[in-house]
Amino acid sequence: MKISEIKDKILSFTNDVILIYNSEEIFINPWNDNKFELEYKDICKTYNSIDDLLSDKIYGGKSLSEIASLITE
Repeated sequence: MKISEIKDKILSFTNDVILIYNSEEIFINPWNDNKFELEYKDICKTYNSIDDLLSDKIYGGKSLSEIASLITE
């Protein structure tokens, strides 16, 4: 996927977002512009902005922006 597609999906605020990276689920619950909850493996985090969520390097030292092309739905 392109990072713009992932960002648009999250910011639609219509559903929870489930993405697949290396056969692992990334679960994102977008509450509003200032609250995004993420679960990946044993990591549970809350972010205050979409930019923080996209730039956090929790995927083997890489961010969601960096691994976007490896993401499937």
